[in-house]
Amino acid sequence: MSLTIAAVGTETLLQTGVELGGSTRIEWTRTALLRILSYGLLAGIGALVLAFGYRALTVRQLPTGPAVLLGLALPTGWLTSEAVRHGTVLADSPLIHYTTGSYILGVLFAGTIVAAGGHRLGDHLACGTYGITRVDASGPVADLVRAAGRSAVVTLPESIDDAEGYPAVDEAVKRDLEGRLFRLPGQLSVPELESRVERRLETDFDIGYVDAVVADGGNVGALSVGGRRAGISPTLGPAQVAVAISGDPSPRASTGDPVEIWTDSDASSRLVATGTLRACAGSVTTIAVDADDADAFEPGEQYRLTTRPEAGSDAHALISAIQNGDETVTATRIEADSPLENEFVGWIPGTVLVIERDGDVLSLPADNEPIEAGDTLYVFGTPETLTAGLESPSGVEISDSPETKE
Repeated sequence: MSLTIAAVGTETLLQTGVELGGSTRIEWTRTALLRILSYGLLAGIGALVLAFGYRALTVRQLPTGPAVLLGLALPTGWLTSEAVRHGTVLADSPLIHYTTGSYILGVLFAGTIVAAGGHRLGDHLACGTYGITRVDASGPVADLVRAAGRSAVVTLPESIDDAEGYPAVDEAVKRDLEGRLFRLPGQLSVPELESRVERRLETDFDIGYVDAVVADGGNVGALSVGGRRAGISPTLGPAQVAVAISGDPSPRASTGDPVEIWTDSDASSRLVATGTLRACAGSVTTIAVDADDADAFEPGEQYRLTTRPEAGSDAHALISAIQNGDETVTATRIEADSPLENEFVGWIPGTVLVIERDGDVLSLPADNEPIEAGDTLYVFGTPETLTAGLESPSGVEISDSPETKE
């Protein structure tokens, strides 16, 4: 009975705002300080991780305000859950008591200070880990730094071209890039500036390919951009389609292997088509088949896949390598009296894969093969190499719709 009366008495004192006894006050203060420190460290760790990740992904510094707010979201979220579940955030202090208010203010104050420090530390660690040079973008100090040659301002041109052999980039992205300024570390050579600009555009604007030509003054004289090719369609051969069917392939089958598709019926199993395995997702398999066989599949039908006797080729691996690289395939027609007429294939920049001549196809021609008027050359190389080597001579016409990455 005496314990119950004591507990009720303590609760009454808290609710009415009467001071607690000395020992109770010391214990409450110790507990509050320890938890304030813990919540402050939690906010600092959250801000550190966010600042590190943002700098690593974007090569830019995360502003202090968002870092602190997101860091404080961790302790405030935990305190909110404690208040909802238990009706208190510390010991027996009611939510409407001044001790609870003091405790929450302490958590916010400590969390703000530690989160600001965690933001600075996380950004510093990311710069050291990934070799990122920090340059302040504005203010009198930045002007002095730029005047001393410690940073360089690079201006993009007002007109941006489409990269030959790549899908066109959205016009809104190109308008956003026109005339845009970039501040980069100073004392970089022209090739280093070009590499930095290309990498920044590819990373910040999600562009598949960038070719920048930086003049001696530091401005970008010419800029061409291209998008990424996604999906299976660009890698399908002529007169081929991709079909998704319900059926598990052989455990030994891998992407690019030839397979046979059979109806999954014990009574009347029959061969439906033959194709090439492209992808698997659970019980759904994507097969590349001839266009004439696309209508042979029935909706909702279950099929059985078997590996064909012949071994698979490395064509799929080659196509994947081409898709992931900067190289592309461009079709070039040689007109009469062109400077390239009667020249050898080895003179052409890049790699000549195929020559179409009078209805015949000459694959991988020798370097000493002469080029004739009327030939159509399929050349493999980077867009800047092909542009410099094929567009500069007069009389050479670059196809408006080149075969790209197929």
